Amino acid sequence: MKVAFIAAEIVPFSKTGGLADVSSAIPKALSDLGHDVIVITPLYKSIDTEKNEIKLVSENNLAKVGEKEEVFDLYLSHIPKSKVPVYFVKNHYLYREGVYVDTDGIDYKDSPMRFITFTKAVFKILENLEFSPDIIHANDWHTGLLPFYLRTEYSDKDLFKRTKTIYTIHNIGYQGTYPFESVKDANIPDLYFNEDLLGFNNKLNFMKAGIVYSTIVSTVSSKYAEEIQTKKFGFGLEKIIKTRKDDLYGIVHGVDLTIWSPKTDSLLVKNYDSRNLKGKAECKSYLQGKLNLEINDKPILGIITRLATQKGLYLILRKFDELMKLNVQIILLGTGDKTLETQFKKKEKQYPDDSSINIMFDNVLAHQIEAASDMFLMPSEYEPCGLNQIYSMIYGTVPVVRKTGGLSDTVQDFDPKTKEGYGFVFEKSTQKDFLKAVKRAVELYYEEPNTWKKLTKRIMELDFSWKKVAKKWQKVYEKALAKR
Repeated sequence: MKVAFIAAEIVPFSKTGGLADVSSAIPKALSDLGHDVIVITPLYKSIDTEKNEIKLVSENNLAKVGEKEEVFDLYLSHIPKSKVPVYFVKNHYLYREGVYVDTDGIDYKDSPMRFITFTKAVFKILENLEFSPDIIHANDWHTGLLPFYLRTEYSDKDLFKRTKTIYTIHNIGYQGTYPFESVKDANIPDLYFNEDLLGFNNKLNFMKAGIVYSTIVSTVSSKYAEEIQTKKFGFGLEKIIKTRKDDLYGIVHGVDLTIWSPKTDSLLVKNYDSRNLKGKAECKSYLQGKLNLEINDKPILGIITRLATQKGLYLILRKFDELMKLNVQIILLGTGDKTLETQFKKKEKQYPDDSSINIMFDNVLAHQIEAASDMFLMPSEYEPCGLNQIYSMIYGTVPVVRKTGGLSDTVQDFDPKTKEGYGFVFEKSTQKDFLKAVKRAVELYYEEPNTWKKLTKRIMELDFSWKKVAKKWQKVYEKALAKR
């Protein structure tokens, strides 16, 4: 199949969240299966073209946006360790320091026109390359109008006669909702602004456009596919999602094992695998020393997260004192909500020997925490897919998670009778249920060390490879192509 994968961010070039990881991994894995895949993404100022070997392909290309011809330059690189080409669109709308927000963290006022311009450039690039895609795979709100334009403005183009679209929702909480006036320069006919099509509470909703006009809608776990059809998790789009339920698929992300594997991870002080866990113990004592914690056998509870309400961090904060009474250490890495940052730093001052709160993003430390921790806490209010619980299991770190989204799909609750399961799961987002789950994990760690060791080894042997996931995507693409 010929596949054009379209996303606003992609590692190692640009990244604000998990979308960037997926935008690199899926195309790479599909290419390994023999498909002809290209990626198209914006070029931001923050991308180092020299370091990433990004070369200019052509200048002064024209994409028609409304009555105007938008000028853009086209650049080319490749996803590392692959033959997958990545095309970059450089345009005055897109070529800015931030991906979605300015240096003060404020949304760009012209965000709608930024990504409409990007979308129109995508079609022009495909035409110039004479690349006739079987599938255009669009991701999140930034590319939501792509299926709309394919079904309307580009429907009679020979190049796109066979093209079907997959629209993936990575997080329905971010929909790209803007006043109709903000896209007046795009000249979208008013008839499309009704509530059955692009309109949403008298505004334009990019994500709704993707849901309504795509051939197939997908999201990042089967549980999340169910959840977004409910009022609690649908963020107002649940009724629209329900109309597409027969074309809705949930596929959990895989992991790039060339980056995330304790056996080969160059960021660890000592490598290890499920057959020899001595290296994990060395990683633990090393990190305790590095972060000025007491070097002992207390279980480390690791947390790597964006500090946001969605992540259920208030459960950890409110039960911090009681967690410490369980004879544990807590290591947190992340940035975000300033109030949460301050509250966690206060707890660190209270427990300097047994807690380390790191308000930053540090890739090296992230890998070291995954390896050194005994348990990993993810008490999320909602979690479309989640990757850290998967990284944790690969590194032999037992996850403690709430039963939601991808956490529900990937972590099977440990059964003390059968000794089966991969982690500790709690259902209700309450302090009581959260603490109970952590207690269950800590008690097993202290009271049944042999069972704990077997659990650690078992989760390390689970298959989270992208090769397995890519085959699922291939089947979804085939279903899209079979649709009329």
